[in-house]
Parts: sequence; C-alpha cells; structure tokens
Amino acid sequence: MNPLIIDTLPTPNPNALMFKVEVPLVERGTYEFNNAESASEAPLPLRLFALPGIEQVLVTSRFVTVNKATDAEWYDLIAPIKGEIRGHVASGDPAVTAGTQLEALDTGSELARQVVELIDEEIRPAVAQDGGDVQFVGITDDMVVQLRLIGACSSCPSATATLAFGIERLLVEEFPDITGVIQV
Repeated sequence: MNPLIIDTLPTPNPNALMFKVEVPLVERGTYEFNNAESASEAPLPLRLFALPGIEQVLVTSRFVTVNKATDAEWYDLIAPIKGEIRGHVASGDPAVTAGTQLEALDTGSELARQVVELIDEEIRPAVAQDGGDVQFVGITDDMVVQLRLIGACSSCPSATATLAFGIERLLVEEFPDITGVIQV
C-alpha cells in the first residue's frame, strides 16, 4: 500500500496551514475544535492537540486546517501533524463523531434561510479554499448578518477584508434589506 499523500497548503493566515488528503475524513460537513477538551470525542483532532503548539483544528471531508500558537514554528510541526493524520487514517477510526458538525444557528425566518443558502452555495466553498469556513449565527433587528469565521479564517489578518469586501458586498447586493455583516 502506498503511503497517504498529504499536501500542505498555505492559507492567508500565517498561523494556519491546510493539510489536504486524498481520502475522505468525514462524510460531509465541517467540524471545529478549539482545544483537547472539545475534541474528547474526536479521535483525529485529539491526536493533533497532543502536539505542542496546536490551538485549533478544523476537519472537513478532504482537509484538516491546523492553527498553531504564534510562538510555535511550522518547521517543528508539519512532519508530526502529517504523521498523526497518516496514523489516524491507518487506524480506521472515524475522524470525528456525529453531533459536533458546524451548522447554521438561526434559520427561523425566510430571509435567514435564503442567506444560509447563499452562504452554503457561494461563500463557504470560497472560504474553504483558504482553509476556513463560515457559520451563520443570525440577523439582528437592524438587519446586520452575524457570522462566525472559523478555521484559518478565525484569526486571519485578512478576515476583516474578507467580511467587508467579499461576504458583505455579496449579501447586500443579493438582499437589499441587509445593512451589514459582523463577525461574532
């Protein structure tokens, strides 16, 4: 059997890298973990949190985004991260358990459902290319869309520009009643 190929891809966030794999890690969805405690039921992220300097793990079907502490060095982490991913895939264990999947939080109105649909179809695939994801939180009374950027996007220096010039522009063009977008 050939060793699992894992491509290491940069993200706009200098403290996050994507590790793209050739086999599915989860059937579908996005799973975010911010510490070992939150990953107690998620074998792959738990393995990665055992490495020093790992602060966040995002798991999707074909990639894992790992955020490191600012004082940790990638040259010390890349090989161990790839080793843990290979070891996990070889184990046959599930990467994560059901129930930890990231989902939209408030889809109670028709506008919210339409916004979530646009996010799912247009925004999430684009953000995923940079190793992140977007969670719809809700719409305020003054028509501001609340989003949560996760993965590489959660602490990225470009996050404000992504929100203002990408996501906000698209949502305001598509839904004139929306007045803005904020990260929560």
